[in-house]
Parts: sequence; C-alpha cells; structure tokens
Amino acid sequence: MKKEIGFIGLGSMGLNMVYKLLDEDYIVHAWNRSEGARLEAEKAGAKVYESIGEMAKALKEDERLFWSMVSAGPAVDEVLTELKKYVRKGDLVVEGANSFYEDSVKRHDEFASLGVYYFDAGVSGGLGGARNGACIMIGGDKKIFDEHLEQIVKDLAIEDGYGYFGETGAGHYVKMVHNAIEYAMMQAMGEGMNLISKSQYKDVDFEKLTDVWNHGSIIEGRLMGFLKDALSKDNNLEKTESEVGSLGTGEWSVREALKNEVPFSAIAGSVFARYNSRGNDDFSAKVVQALRVEFGGHNSQERPQK
Repeated sequence: MKKEIGFIGLGSMGLNMVYKLLDEDYIVHAWNRSEGARLEAEKAGAKVYESIGEMAKALKEDERLFWSMVSAGPAVDEVLTELKKYVRKGDLVVEGANSFYEDSVKRHDEFASLGVYYFDAGVSGGLGGARNGACIMIGGDKKIFDEHLEQIVKDLAIEDGYGYFGETGAGHYVKMVHNAIEYAMMQAMGEGMNLISKSQYKDVDFEKLTDVWNHGSIIEGRLMGFLKDALSKDNNLEKTESEVGSLGTGEWSVREALKNEVPFSAIAGSVFARYNSRGNDDFSAKVVQALRVEFGGHNSQERPQK
C-alpha cells in the first residue's frame, strides 16, 4: 500500500513535517495559501497545488488522509470548511494546531455528519521536532486510530514520542496542559536568571552557567539547552524583546482549572506574568521570550484567540 497524504499548511512546523514525511517515503500532496512555502515543499519532492480542491482530487486512495497544520483560530475553520467540500465517507482528517479542545469536539461532530473521521493532534517539539521527530498526542476514534492512523503518527514522531489519549478533544486537551506546564517552567527559569542579574554576582556568564546547568544538574533539559543557544547569540539578551507573546493555551488551562476547582497557582502566575510583560522592560520576560523564539520561532506580538 502506498503511503500517501494530503497536507494543509506549510508554515514553519508544517513544512518541516512535510520534509519528515518525504524522508519516510510518503507521497505528499501539499497546499499552502502563500506560494513561497509551496515552492519550498515542491523543491523537496512534494506535489503542490494552488487549491485545496485540486489537492484533494489528486489523492488516489479510497480512504484518504488529510493533515492540517494551519495556525489555530479562524484560519483552521476556514480551511476545514473548504475541505468539507471535497471529503468523502471514510476519509480521515487530522488537525494538528494548538486548538481549543471544545472547538475540536465541534469540528469532529461536523465531519462525523459527513462520514469522515476527525482527529485532534497535539504536536510538540518545536521546529527541530517537526523536522526530525515530534511528540504527538492524539484524540479521536480508537479503532480507526489503531487501524488507519497510528503508522503515520509513528512515522512523524520521535521514538516512543506519541500516544492515543482518548476520545475527541483529548489530544488537544493534554497538549493544552503540556503548554501550561511549559509556561511555568520557562517563567521559573526567567525569574531565576533575573535574580542573578540583580545580585552582587550580576557579571555571571549566563551562557556558561546554562551550559553547566545542562550537564548533570537536576534542572537540565531541552529548555535549558534552548536558553543556552539563545544566550550564545546574545549573552545579555539585549536584542530580545521583553514582551512575551502567547498563543492562548496557558489562559485556556487556567480557565479549565477554575472550572474544575483545581489548584493552579504556579501556572496561573506564569500566564499573568506574560500579560505583565507588555510595556515592561524585564529580564525575566526576555528569558521567556528568547526561549519561545529559540524552540518555535514565536514572536512577541502573538495573542490568544478569543
């Protein structure tokens, strides 16, 4: 059986995932609104199209698979509404942006009415993960996942880096919480570095410090490595904006914690700190924003979808 997929959205994450699929010998049919990304995908070996309809018609399998990496928000609904014109019974649709889980449930119901299986996928790992193997969390129909979707998720993921987590919405729910934890971890790193910068030892070499911390200490990890990389380019983060962007997952998690009466103080504090960074020149905020740029290319002007 040929490994064939229709891929929608060739932003920084999507394009890297297409490269990974091509490495895994998939026939990739791709669409993106802007021509530049389409040309990059075509150069790498993907078949590209100027419309979603043309792309959908090009897939030859009886049960086709479409994967969307369009940025969360209105753009997702726009492309999925267009895709609904061309899907047929038995097709699979995977939505891999950081969408709110309740929106994913609604989209599932809409596709189910067409006889189409919808899955929500939380995708983590930043640009490097998208290119070399991501961490992927799936929600949707378990039987269909096992029989028709697991292999492609495995091919896109780092070894042991994927899992099925429950009915529709579960993939985006656990990714939402993952991002909320990430918020608090980065905030803690920012506040710690800020304390050092304000102390009598403010001449500490931060790049060297983060490198040492990332060799055997309890707080070593990928985030510490990303911070070391950022500091290697700009030791005091003087070129980094102190305003921290946000895609909304932290805010959604705080709302869920309130709804379920779950203590969430560390993460809630990190969300409020991002709001407080607007208009304030604070080194801890620079650390957090530098991390976001390093692993995901996120800008400081991102705002949660309302």
